[in-house]
Parts: sequence; C-alpha cells; structure tokens
Amino acid sequence: MSLEHMTREAPPAVKFDPSTAEFDVNPYPMLERLRAQPALPYWEEGRGWLLCRYEDAIAVLRDNKRFTANRSVWEFDAELGLTHQIPELAELSQYGLFALADADHARVRKLVSPALTPRAIERLRPEIQAIVDEILDGVEAKGTVNVVAEIADLIPARVIGSMLKIPKGREVQFQRFTDAMIKNFVPGLVCAREVEAMRPDIAGGLELIRETVEDRRRHPQEEDILTTLIRTEERGDSLNAQELLSLVAALIVGGFETTVHLISFTVYNLLQRPEVLAQVKAEPELSRNVIEEVLRFDNFGKMGLARYALEDVELGGVTIKKGQLVLVMLNSALRDEGTFSSADVFDVRRHTNASIAFGHGVHYCIGANLARLEVQLAVSTLVRRFPRMQLLGPPSFGPHPVLRKMESLEVQLRPQ
Repeated sequence: MSLEHMTREAPPAVKFDPSTAEFDVNPYPMLERLRAQPALPYWEEGRGWLLCRYEDAIAVLRDNKRFTANRSVWEFDAELGLTHQIPELAELSQYGLFALADADHARVRKLVSPALTPRAIERLRPEIQAIVDEILDGVEAKGTVNVVAEIADLIPARVIGSMLKIPKGREVQFQRFTDAMIKNFVPGLVCAREVEAMRPDIAGGLELIRETVEDRRRHPQEEDILTTLIRTEERGDSLNAQELLSLVAALIVGGFETTVHLISFTVYNLLQRPEVLAQVKAEPELSRNVIEEVLRFDNFGKMGLARYALEDVELGGVTIKKGQLVLVMLNSALRDEGTFSSADVFDVRRHTNASIAFGHGVHYCIGANLARLEVQLAVSTLVRRFPRMQLLGPPSFGPHPVLRKMESLEVQLRPQ
C-alpha cells in the first residue's frame, strides 16, 4: 500500500501546529483545546494520535502488551523510518533499549541501572559540583550572561564526558550527534533534505563512540561505567557488542540536550517568580521541588513519547489501528486538571507522585537521577553565588521538531 493511500485513509484530523513561535512560548492554550476534544485527536502531519489526557497517557505507557516503543512496527516505517533514511543507524536501532524484546530489554537495563541509582549518582556530587563551579567561575566577571549558551550548554557535556571519561575536546562532536538524534526522536517530522544533512553528524558520532569503546578496551579504568560494561560484553554472558554500542549512545544522547533545557527552563521559571526565588534562598532544599514543578508546569518537550500499537486498540473513543503511532503528550498530561489540582498554577510546594515527566513503566528514563542532580547543583549554585540576578527579558526560541528549543536567556548577574 502506498504512503499516499495510507495517508488519505487517515481519521479526521485536528488542527495542531507545534512549529509556530507562539507554541514555543506558550503551548498550553493549544494543549488545553486538544484535551477538551471528546475523542482522541489525530494529527495528520505527524501521522499519529495525540494522547493529551493524563489517564490516556498512563494507560499507554503501562501497556507493554499492546503498545511498543519499537518504531520498526510503525505503519510508515518502510517509507519514513529513520534507519531507511539513515542506514548508519540500522544497528543502533535494532539493538537499542526501545527495540529489544522484553527479556533482552530487562537484561540490558539491569546491567546499567546500578551505575545510575540515586545512591550511585550521589557519589558524583563532588565531581558535578566542581564542574558547575568551574563554569560559573568563567562567567563571574561578566555583567550579563546567556544562561543557555554560557552555562546550561556546558554542564551536561562536561558531566557525561567525565562519567564516561571521554577525552576533552570531543564535546562539540557529541553534541552535534545528540542534536541530530533528538530531532529524529519522533519519526517523520524532519524532511528528507534535513535528514540527509544530519547524516555526517550521526556517522561521526557513532564512529567516535566506537573509538571511545575500543580505547577503553585497551586502557580499562577502575570504577568506570564504560569499563564495567565492556567487561560484561567481553564475558559474553550478558551484553553483546551491538547492545554495548547502543547503550553507550543512549547514555550520551540522553545526557546532553534534555538536561541543557531543564537547566535553562528552571532558571527562567525561578527568576520570573521573585517570591519563589526568595523561598529557595531561604530554603535551598526547595530547589528539588522547583525542578519537579518546572518539569510539570513548563515542560521543555514539544512533542510526546512515541508508542506504536501492536494490535487494534480501543482508547479515548477511537480505534487505534495496529501499526499506528500514538504520541503521549507529557506536556499536556502534566497540566491535566483531572490529576493535578490547580494545574495551571506554579506551586513550588506541590507534592505528587503522579509526575510522568521522565516517562513511566519499563522505559522510565534511566538518566533521570543524573539529570535531577545536575540541574539541582547548577540552579542552587547560581542562586547562592548570584543571589540578586535578574532576567533581562523573555527567552528566545529557535526552530526544532521535538523541543521548545530555548536559544537565549539573558540574565544580569549583579544588577545595580
């Protein structure tokens, strides 16, 4: 069946355009309209269903029997699938955590999870604090600073590089690789011309990962997550070479761009609320609550988590056909009044276990603990060192298919 024929038979579509500047600045009026639809809306341009209510989001994220994160089952994968457009990613996609069968997924995840538990990540606190301090030392003398480019962009790259002991000087290449991978996180949103332009960055990043792994084989290091994973693969009993490559790539991709944005959005939301900033100064431990509320209230994600139906499923008043894409819109679900009281109010003292900002179920983000610690240290140190800092204006955003990509956030560090 041709792509044109399949698209023509798609369900009645809803008007949804996440590419506008207005959506980057404030997506919530549009998301509220989508939540109010009596049945699940279908987004024709994205070729998928939009799951905007919390109850529907949880239902899909918990249902591993009828929904999968493996995009190879997508009805348009043959024409628009990433590995079709970028053959270099075939191996990475086949052995990635999203693609592995349940038993293999659990096995591989179990191998890396001990290095990313709260206790294990807490041991990195002094190292991450030193990185944050060094970066802030570099802007100390400046009157104003672009928080995105001069602070947030630098911290995750240094942290992941330190964790995996990647030689300095390669951060930019890894960031270009990460940017290309994240732009293709939701299939079919990037045009063929742009995908082709990304291929050198993806190929270069994969080659750099292979070089890093091979260098670590020759020069193993103690108490090193990469050395531990390599030794597991070399024993041949738990992890194969392809899974190792995919796992290291996932750690790098997951540890860069999303953490950059969480730092930037947290600083922005904090500085535009003087009363909250005052509370954090008085109670530094509240910085953790600020991060969780930013993830819920002003999520940097533009699009949702992609899932694909393994069979026909009745949900939200529609029939989702086998092979169809559903986008779990976390940004909308986390503003659902049915789950979060006063959902449109930023409440730094909100206590809830309902947040799905880092996903839910078997694909819960393995790097969530690391991201939280990085952002907590970055924001709390900024507040401590520059307690009078102020916004100089609203942030600016750049085009991006899946993120509200904040490009500039100008802050005066020591206002007169």
